[in-house]
Amino acid sequence: MIKDLTAFYSKAALNMKRSEIRELLKMTRQPDIISFAGGLPDPATFPVKDLEEISCQLLRDKGAIALQYGPTEGEAPLRQEIAKWMSREKATIKPENILITVGSQQGLDIIAKVFLDPHDIVVVEMPTYVGGLQAFNAYRARMIGVPQDTDGMRMDLLEKTLAQLAKRDKKPKFIYVVPDFQNPSGATLSLKRRRQLLDVAHQYEIPIVEDSPYRDLRFVGKSIPAIYSLDSENHIIALSTFSKLLCPGLRLAWIMAPAEWTDRMVVAKQSMDLCSPSYTQLIVAEYLRRGLLQRQIEGICKLYSRKLKIMLDALEKYMPKGVRWSKPKGGLFLWIELPKRMSANDLFPKAVENGVAYVVGTAFHCDGTGQNTMRINFSYPSEPQIVEGIQRLAEMLRANM
Repeated sequence: MIKDLTAFYSKAALNMKRSEIRELLKMTRQPDIISFAGGLPDPATFPVKDLEEISCQLLRDKGAIALQYGPTEGEAPLRQEIAKWMSREKATIKPENILITVGSQQGLDIIAKVFLDPHDIVVVEMPTYVGGLQAFNAYRARMIGVPQDTDGMRMDLLEKTLAQLAKRDKKPKFIYVVPDFQNPSGATLSLKRRRQLLDVAHQYEIPIVEDSPYRDLRFVGKSIPAIYSLDSENHIIALSTFSKLLCPGLRLAWIMAPAEWTDRMVVAKQSMDLCSPSYTQLIVAEYLRRGLLQRQIEGICKLYSRKLKIMLDALEKYMPKGVRWSKPKGGLFLWIELPKRMSANDLFPKAVENGVAYVVGTAFHCDGTGQNTMRINFSYPSEPQIVEGIQRLAEMLRANM
C-alpha cells in the first residue's frame, strides 16, 4: 500500500491552492444566511424564452453540427459575432483574433500555461481578482502587487515597480488588470491612467492582460474606451465572458489577442478539452446575430442599478463610523474597508453566526495583506435581503468595534 499519496504530486500540483471564495461559499449555503459572498448574476436576468426558442430551432435545423465536436478555436459563427461586437471599439478585430473558452477562468489558465514558467514575474493590481491570482499561482509565478485607488492601479507606483525590476534585469511576463468595475474593488481605471499604462507597457515592451467581464454593466456615465481599443502596438490580450451578460450556465467566454498568440493558445487548449461546447456556442452566436444582446444588457443594468442604490442607502443608514465603502458606477461588487485594527478574517465566523456572509479581502491580495477589507455582492441577493443583510453585517461590526 502507498503510505504517502502526496509524494506523487507534481510541484505544480503542490503549489495549487483552493479558491478561498469557493471554500467560503460552502459555509454559506444554509437557507437562513444572506450571502454577499458570491459573484452570481440574478437569475431573473436570464433570457430563458429567447434561449429556449433559439435552442429548439438550432436542434431542428443544425442538430448534427450543434451536437458534434467542434474546432478548438471555437465555432466560426460565434467568433465572427464576437469580433463584430468588439469592433464597436476597434475595427481591426478579426475572427482569427478570437479564441472561445469554457469560462474566463479557463482563459486565464490558458494564458498562464502559454506565458508563464516557474518564478516568472506578473504585475497585478492590489487588490485584484482572486481567480487570476489562483491561475498564475498554479504555474508558480511570482506576483508583484501595485496598489490602487478609486481611479484604479496607481501609475506612479507601477512605473516605480518596473524601473526597480529593470535595474535588476527583471522583466514581467505581463501586467494583469481588471479595468472596468473591478472585481473586487468596483474601481474603474481612468482614461488618463489607461493611456499611461499603455505608454509604460510600450516603453518596457510588456504585454497587458485586460480582463473585463463587467465592462458593459455600466449604470451611470459614459463608457471609457477599452485598453485594447487604445493600443497601437499589439500589446493586449483581452478577456471577456457571457456569464455576466447572458448566464453562467452556458460556460462561454473568449480571449482576444494577436493571431500569433491566439494560435499558440489553441494548442494549449487542445490538451485541456479539445473544444468548447458547439451547442452553446451556436446558441449564443444566433442570439448575437439577432441583435438581442444590447437589449439584454439594458435590462440587467436597470435591475442592478436599483440593487446597488439600495445597498448604498443601507450602508449609509446602518454602518458604524469608521467603516468605508466604494461607490462603483457599475459591475457587481462593493469593497468595504474596516478600521485598520479590525480583521475581516477573524470576524467572518461571527458574521456567519449573525446570518450574513462576505468574502475576506486577503483573498484578493497577492501578498496576503488587506486583513481589514471585504468584498460584498449586490447582484444576487433580493432587494429585501440586501437591506436585512447590511443590517446584520453592521450589527456584527458594531458589536466587535
